Amino acid sequence: MHRKAIIGLGSNLGERHDHLQKAIQWLENVVGPPLAASAVWESEPWGYASAHPYLNMVVILQTDLEPGALLRVLLGIERRLGRNRQDEEGTADRPIDLDLLGMEDLVFSEAGPEGLVLPHPRMHLRRFVLEPLNEVWPRWVHPVLGQTVQDMLIQCEDSKGPVRVERIPGGMETLA
Repeated sequence: MHRKAIIGLGSNLGERHDHLQKAIQWLENVVGPPLAASAVWESEPWGYASAHPYLNMVVILQTDLEPGALLRVLLGIERRLGRNRQDEEGTADRPIDLDLLGMEDLVFSEAGPEGLVLPHPRMHLRRFVLEPLNEVWPRWVHPVLGQTVQDMLIQCEDSKGPVRVERIPGGMETLA
């Protein structure tokens, strides 16, 4: 079944722009070309203190993969780009972070080491997720909260607003 998947990308170590670009290239090679890609946004780390700000963006992909399989693809791309989750204790700086944020109207929960929950249980609390998502799919409705991205953004209490840095070359149109 074809579904649009919402992927959040973040990087706060090393060549941040390069990490985002390489992650998009891997996604394109493994899953397919993005339907939409947001601008790049810079934000302070969320949930922990660090001197290294993040670059964040959101891409929308069309996929036939089931959520668990898509998550395994994302984790594999992270490993290829230098992230070692076993070395991390809690929230930490990282060269790349790929989050499966949602898949259209799918509500999903999986036990196990990945503990995948869709939609992402904290996405509505994070302005660095909502701002780029609002650029590319403002009318997406969170299947649990029943709110559009625009509504979630208005209600978001996150005071660490991201700053729009630039558009990734070859950026795409907004989804209706």
